[in-house]
Amino acid sequence: MKEVLTLTNIAGSMAALTLMAACQTVATNNAELAASKKEFLLAQSGFKVITVTTPKQQQAINGLAQYRVSAVKYQGKLYYVFPTATKDKIYVGKQKQFDAYKKALAA
Repeated sequence: MKEVLTLTNIAGSMAALTLMAACQTVATNNAELAASKKEFLLAQSGFKVITVTTPKQQQAINGLAQYRVSAVKYQGKLYYVFPTATKDKIYVGKQKQFDAYKKALAA
């Protein structure tokens, strides 16, 4: 009887772990879908895609919030920057493009 309870406990634990892993995968996929929608809207709003090529650029990208557009000052000018999930590219726009993006999000 004790062996049956132990097997039941193990099976129940494995089922719970599998369910938790599945939920995590869904959450990750939802975040990726939201990011790809944002990337589409950013491109549609006129943001330019720039490939990150140098270690200095990569370091700067790592300081930005993921899945969010960040306001960044560069050489005295204000830019809006969105890093991709893989952080190998960024979407860059100015105020005009950011306003168009906000309008597209609200639609």
